[in-house]
Amino acid sequence: MMIVQVSVGSVRMPPKEGSAPLQVIFNTSKHLAKLGHQVVIVDRKYANDDPPSEKVEGVEIVRLKAMRIPFDKAPGFLRFLLAELNAALFALSASNYLKKNSSNIDAIHLHLTSIGLIVSILHRSLRGKMVYTCHLGEWELSGRKLGLFERVHLFLDPYLMRRVNRVIALNDSARERFVSKSRIDANKIVVVHNGVDTDFFRPYTETAETTRKKYGLEGKLAVLFVGRMARIKGVEHLVKAANMLVNDFRCENAVMVLVGPFAFDATEKPISKDEMLGYIKGHQLDRNIVLTGSLPLEEVRALYAASDIFVLPSLAEGDPLVTLEAMASGKPVIGTKVGGIPHHIRDGWNGFLIDPANDQQLADKIKYLINNPEERKRMGANSRQYAEEEFDWSKVTEKLVQVYQSL
Repeated sequence: MMIVQVSVGSVRMPPKEGSAPLQVIFNTSKHLAKLGHQVVIVDRKYANDDPPSEKVEGVEIVRLKAMRIPFDKAPGFLRFLLAELNAALFALSASNYLKKNSSNIDAIHLHLTSIGLIVSILHRSLRGKMVYTCHLGEWELSGRKLGLFERVHLFLDPYLMRRVNRVIALNDSARERFVSKSRIDANKIVVVHNGVDTDFFRPYTETAETTRKKYGLEGKLAVLFVGRMARIKGVEHLVKAANMLVNDFRCENAVMVLVGPFAFDATEKPISKDEMLGYIKGHQLDRNIVLTGSLPLEEVRALYAASDIFVLPSLAEGDPLVTLEAMASGKPVIGTKVGGIPHHIRDGWNGFLIDPANDQQLADKIKYLINNPEERKRMGANSRQYAEEEFDWSKVTEKLVQVYQSL
């Protein structure tokens, strides 16, 4: 088969950082190519000297000309509008490519609401070849908890779902919401969970020790979080749990390492860096919380290996890659009972499931793992086993092939 994956048009493929949709696109494309399929990722030209096409790990990346308006320094609402305009401009270029090559294409895989909607509207005759993966975790939240920008995407999402042949939900609860809230035909929805590269993410790396030195983790117990500094990720609850651990439970040896950006597209409610630093300073947590900002994927991999516990206290999720990456890295995982997280964590076996926005539960479970090193070891080994047996990208890709063949 010839399969075209339409990228998000805002970050260069292959990705050097850990944005989930980008990792899904590239990793599934690599494994599809290994299975003998012809795979093309349609991406944007980000520099004048970018080649129009290049081959990376068996995948052809086609780079299309599309005007891009800088928006990084724009205020919230304008930032959102410019980001959507850039997506629309890329979608027009991607649509032209699909039209020219339509006779050779067997499957078109879409990953972003606005881009997918434009492509599906412009190419009615190609809808039978279209698959859309919904990466939005916001489907789990009620309307009153969502900001304007989040509501816009959730409003448009069902229109796209009705226009494609197959919809991929990342977890069972998302599938149920697509059917109950948006009246999407249940027969066109398939649940395909995300995966992880178990060769790349592993319990031991050659840079783990130097990474512990770099972040002052020697002789400490490191609790790792990886994700955007947004309220939907539950970061404020992790910081409050850190205050309980250090100042109430006297776990002064614990260090929270928070990896991720404060600045991102204006589609969700951020936590300001000043607000975070103010809380840290006000509760004397300067030695117990490390904010790294965004990091290259290689350094994130080293931090997984260097840490002792991984935590994802999200209020809503699709099917997060970070829990899978932590599992492949042999770590016990604490996560909330939202989205695909309960599919990753078997409570008490490879980690713990907690209620979202429950600071006390989060602090208690972290404290338990701090005080029980043998349990950390046991759960970490189970995490690695589970990642290898159920979530390797090769297994996910086999399910995707079945979806493509059903078109």
